[in-house]
Amino acid sequence: MNSVYITSIGKFLPGTPIDNEEMEEYLGRIGGKSSKSMRRILDQNKIRYRHYAIDKDQKSLYSNAEMATNAIRDALERNHDDLFNQVDFLAVGTTQGDLLVPGFASMVHAETGLPVMEIATHHGVCGSGMQAIKNAFLQVQSGEKKAAISCGSGRAIYWEESQ
Repeated sequence: MNSVYITSIGKFLPGTPIDNEEMEEYLGRIGGKSSKSMRRILDQNKIRYRHYAIDKDQKSLYSNAEMATNAIRDALERNHDDLFNQVDFLAVGTTQGDLLVPGFASMVHAETGLPVMEIATHHGVCGSGMQAIKNAFLQVQSGEKKAAISCGSGRAIYWEESQ
């Protein structure tokens, strides 16, 4: 069995940090009114800022695949070695991809421009990112692959009601 190491970590958070006071400007209000329980929930969960992949008009700024790609690029740029052409496996986890087909890993692979490689899409809500990293780990540990990228990405999907 080969030893496996994490050699770089990347991230991507869309847009500027949004504080609690601005949250409803992005998500909207219920019947035009602020939520009655919002303040209590925010006080209990201690979250002070969040990032949204939408603007104040609820228009998408990034697809899920674009966000995953930006995180992968960040990880590749942080690594001192040129891993771009060394990676031969991509495992991606998400709750829901941008489209039903192709698979989410196919979309991320195309978006990154990485060389031809084996890919795997993992779905499973919160556990999908861990499934992806475990798959990448096992591929390298077994010697099947030399280097792998694992990424977890999530984007809440919303629907607009037409007039």
